[in-house]
Amino acid sequence: MSNKHSRAAMAARHRRNMWLIWGGVAVVVVIALVIAVVASSGSDSGSSSAKGSKETAPVKVDGTSLPNYTGQGTDPAIGMTIPTLTGVSFDGKPVEITPNGKPQAIVFVAHWCPHCQAEVPRLVSLEKTGAFTGVDVSAVATGTNSGYPNYPPSSWLAREKWPFPVMVDSATSTAAKAYGLTSYPYFVLVDANGKVVGRASGEVASADVIANMKALAAGQPLPLTSSGAASSSSSK
Repeated sequence: MSNKHSRAAMAARHRRNMWLIWGGVAVVVVIALVIAVVASSGSDSGSSSAKGSKETAPVKVDGTSLPNYTGQGTDPAIGMTIPTLTGVSFDGKPVEITPNGKPQAIVFVAHWCPHCQAEVPRLVSLEKTGAFTGVDVSAVATGTNSGYPNYPPSSWLAREKWPFPVMVDSATSTAAKAYGLTSYPYFVLVDANGKVVGRASGEVASADVIANMKALAAGQPLPLTSSGAASSSSSK
């Protein structure tokens, strides 16, 4: 074989080997991408936003559920021990709402509710003034639906710089139902013994929030348990 033919054969073999190498690399990359997609889709049983936050997650309820809040007459929940809620935050860390020996204010909010959108920044501003001193405050992000406005709730509360712990409710609002929610926003005020001392729904004026938190922290009767405009839990 001439040198010319030999060089041509060697070049052809080189090109063929290079195609085999790059073809193998492409197959490996595709397989890795498929594995990554499958793993990420199967790692979270709750719904998640694009950023990976849990927007809904299972909630465990221990204890007797509170009756639905009607806002009419004497509230039958007064004096009842709150049921313990066990769940997670937006980032998947454990969160528990339970009698803890301290006065508590538990706020249920829905991302699409205009009254929640008005109330949340009000509460954030009040926290900066020390209005909640002596009271443990926590929120439950409930009524969550990706088809409704202002989704996801994790981004909404982050934008508002919500300073308190947040529990993610389940897709079927397990926590909200256990606490008798009928409209948003919804407040459950609890004494140091874990007993309900007041409930309210709708927007609450800053002065009324301050008065109620002061009384709650001091273990005194609440001056106000009624509230303003609210969004019904069945309005969406």
